[in-house]
Amino acid sequence: MLVSIHQPSYWPWLGLLDKIAKTDTFILLDNAQVVKGTYQYRNIFFCSGEAKFITLPVNLKLGLSFNDLVFNNARWKAEHLNKLHNYYLKAPYFNVVYSELETFYSRNYNKPIDLLKETMLFSFERLNINVDFFLSSQFGISGFKGEMVLNLCKAVGATHYLAGRGSFEYMQEYIPMFEESKIQIIWHEFNHPFYRQDSRFPFVAGLSCLDLFFFQGFEKAREIFWGNIIP
Repeated sequence: MLVSIHQPSYWPWLGLLDKIAKTDTFILLDNAQVVKGTYQYRNIFFCSGEAKFITLPVNLKLGLSFNDLVFNNARWKAEHLNKLHNYYLKAPYFNVVYSELETFYSRNYNKPIDLLKETMLFSFERLNINVDFFLSSQFGISGFKGEMVLNLCKAVGATHYLAGRGSFEYMQEYIPMFEESKIQIIWHEFNHPFYRQDSRFPFVAGLSCLDLFFFQGFEKAREIFWGNIIP
């Protein structure tokens, strides 16, 4: 039972999706604190050869969890669709992908966490990522950083935990606790795939998964994504 755990991400990038795809179970940290300036409520997209942020308008304050967030205005859906329209209008698969996004943004999302979760599930479905999906709030588990991760792993019966490289330093103090619980930590490895974007510009890596969809289409995106998976 290999488990991955991560905060929500607005239209997640391929590195996060790669990590999730390699696991049996994914737990979304919906009751974790939001950190200003992260990719949790925003992401970057291709705009004339540059990476541009699209950010959700949320009531970001110190100490708030994702479940506490609310939208600051009602215009964000039209604004985000307009930006994606302008950024990707000339992409080969614009019509197909944008049509799905129009449907996606036409739905009601009462809170930002609902939207964030659905952008991730949309990505899972289009890339054929099949994992058992849980919200951390379902378990009523407390703890901080590695302690919470360990408790969540125990809750779902994990034997292995796939950890991101960004957590390497702070996880060191928790390794003995994982060993005592007989849960092995595996460190995630990811090499970003190259794919054709706009031939007028150098390749821009690290963007939202929507970039891959717009430039390669859903079928080719799956082929690129799974062909890049490192065991």
